[in-house]
Amino acid sequence: MLLFIKKYKLLTILITTTILVFLLSIFIAATLDKTTKKEITNNIITLKNNIKTNKTPTIKLFNNTLTNNIITTSIIWILGISIIGIPIVLLIYLFKVLILSLEIIFFIINIKHINILFMIIYIIPSILNIFLYFIMLYYSINYSIVLIKVLFFKREYKIKLITKRYIKILIIILICMLVTSLIEVLLIPKLLTLII
Repeated sequence: MLLFIKKYKLLTILITTTILVFLLSIFIAATLDKTTKKEITNNIITLKNNIKTNKTPTIKLFNNTLTNNIITTSIIWILGISIIGIPIVLLIYLFKVLILSLEIIFFIINIKHINILFMIIYIIPSILNIFLYFIMLYYSINYSIVLIKVLFFKREYKIKLITKRYIKILIIILICMLVTSLIEVLLIPKLLTLII
């Protein structure tokens, strides 16, 4: 375990931070007032009813979901090219983790209005997206660290090779984001209607 932590310091830090944010979301959920909790419950019930009656606008939802995923991924990637982007990309990722964590917690709290299978199926695309953001974040921070070492510590790296790999990662992540967006908008609602 210690060898893994030493060898993969950045990976260990990111995983630990992700877990801490999830724990923080439990605290946030617990401190919310009754009115807010009731409003969230009503939103979950409305969501369930909309899916049940097929009232989700597919094309608009797909465009919004895909656009949001592409913009966030691109921002993380672009900030990786800068040497000051590390705290910003970390904050973007942790905000996404916090939102997903709160979503999962409130689904669990309101499990009587839905069911476990509904919750699992519904959050699958979000979990996949977080995983993709995590990969993009990891490579973004790594790229920034390489630039810092080259510019300020005169270290030698194969920048062209590293940059090519960084571009490839972006393309792969964007393709995966397209797939997860399609799953979220086209497949998930159909699966959910079968179990409601």
